[in-house]
Amino acid sequence: MEELPGILVVLSGPTAVGKTTVARRLIAMGGYVQSISVTTREKRKDEKDGIDYRFISVEEFEKLRDANELVEYAEVHENWYGTPKQPLREALKANKACLLVIDVNGGFQMRGKGYDSELIFLAPPDMEELARRLHNRKTEDAIQQTARLSRATMEMQKAAEIYNDIVVNKDLEACVDEVHGLVQQARRRLLEKKKAGETLYPGLDLKE
Repeated sequence: MEELPGILVVLSGPTAVGKTTVARRLIAMGGYVQSISVTTREKRKDEKDGIDYRFISVEEFEKLRDANELVEYAEVHENWYGTPKQPLREALKANKACLLVIDVNGGFQMRGKGYDSELIFLAPPDMEELARRLHNRKTEDAIQQTARLSRATMEMQKAAEIYNDIVVNKDLEACVDEVHGLVQQARRRLLEKKKAGETLYPGLDLKE
């Protein structure tokens, strides 16, 4: 059977919905890799360069941005974050499903750019459950939790317009299975495009 093409998978969702856990489960299945974002902020003591982020200078970031070598980027709290293209090209050439765990604004930037990406938004069963998960994490105070819940409502409204699919993370195993199934369907569609003679990922200028 012909190997399925690689694909970019945007995985987004509100804080505490389980994006990181779902991504780790998919990677453990094999065939998945995770994109590492670049950032200009200082490395925290518990972070590792090249694993959590690639920590680069503002000058390096601007060079990537000006060369159109970032598929998405944003300024957050006076620091820049972005997703570089070259690691994505390498993952696609290896026929991997490359996970981009980014926010809704990043997902919006990914649409219509010729990346052939599958955009999946993870949603909580309801806002009460999301509030419970946020509270149990104990990483934000009450004011921060309220702000994150407000942002989550906005993100879910925007996701309906931007994302290919919305998956409710009520049961982790079922959620991972559903996301994987959607990714495989998208890869089969890409295979049909390839067989029809269409160029895959034109926005990435992928050289054979």
